[in-house]
Amino acid sequence: MIQNNFGQDIQFLSKHVETIVLTNDQGGQVAVVPAYQGRTMTCSANGEQGNSYGWINYDLIASGQRDPVVNLYGGEDRFWISPEGGQFSVFFDPGDPMDLAHWRTPAIIDTEPFEVVDQDESSVRFEQRGQITNYSQFTFDMQFDRQVIVPDPRSAAERFSISLDGLRAVAHESHNRLTNVGDHPWKPETGLIGIWVLCMNAPSPRATVVIPYQAGPEEELGPIVNADYFGELGPDRLQVDESRDLIYFLGDGQYRSKLGLQLGRVQPTMGSWDPLRGALSIVDFNLPDEAPTGYTNNLWEIQDKPFAGDVINSYNDGPNETGGMLGPFFELESISPALALEPGQGYTHIHRTLRLEGEPEALDQAARTVFGVGIREIETKFG
Repeated sequence: MIQNNFGQDIQFLSKHVETIVLTNDQGGQVAVVPAYQGRTMTCSANGEQGNSYGWINYDLIASGQRDPVVNLYGGEDRFWISPEGGQFSVFFDPGDPMDLAHWRTPAIIDTEPFEVVDQDESSVRFEQRGQITNYSQFTFDMQFDRQVIVPDPRSAAERFSISLDGLRAVAHESHNRLTNVGDHPWKPETGLIGIWVLCMNAPSPRATVVIPYQAGPEEELGPIVNADYFGELGPDRLQVDESRDLIYFLGDGQYRSKLGLQLGRVQPTMGSWDPLRGALSIVDFNLPDEAPTGYTNNLWEIQDKPFAGDVINSYNDGPNETGGMLGPFFELESISPALALEPGQGYTHIHRTLRLEGEPEALDQAARTVFGVGIREIETKFG
């Protein structure tokens, strides 16, 4: 199902909530909503008539209602906090079972607006302060600083050595800083948190996520991919191409599933190809050279290794145990290291998105340049 075009989405969003439209001189436009934690809702590579790439929850936004559990307004770059599960979870109250009936989202990353502190034609900066208490009852006093930037797409493409001949492109990035503004250091024994950025995409019957991985022996680097979050996946939904070091994952929004890569396997790039929209998407982020405190573990259970979590995730929505759905949508997600911050210390996680559309030959070449495989082969994986 094709969503609205970008102009229609701007008209819809502006009717219900303040919406900031950032632009560049190449026809790219990006919609940002301060009330939704400064999230980037959607973007276009071709002005108001262009494809609108982010998934938007029209029904929830139009209702004006707030859900006490989670308000998934949508957005192709939204700021969250990890871990979701475990003894240091910030999504479950102390002592509660870790199941969907007890899951709830901290208000500061769900319903509380971020304040605009600076803005120009191609960027906007936000601030917010607040607290989050984890499952082990440690309270984090924190400041959020978030900046959304719309760069010249040529500079974004140059990072991947992509030629934009025959292509239309839009790029946006978020710089997300978390600072310990409390009196106590954040320590592993009382729990750590990480910055979590999620890119929510409208699903499509043959939308295919493509994730490069680091090759090497499992005894040194761990499993290639963790894909048993909601049960084992068959080759109709997940494939690993060991000849090219690529993972393929179906983003049709029809089957609840999730995968993740740990630090030993991860590359700082992932993406998707949607033949229905003719859109190639590339996401990258700042991957540190080392992560001495590890990464938060998001599994919904008390954990033996709470800092052996994933660096990136991809989630495909579908019916859950209640029979309902969150979306549908599929996500490309990146997470910062677990943050052991002293008072006054901060960390910035950068998440970038590049959307490409245009001539099939140019899209095919771009995919080959970034992923080592063309769009025609990608779209046959689950065809």
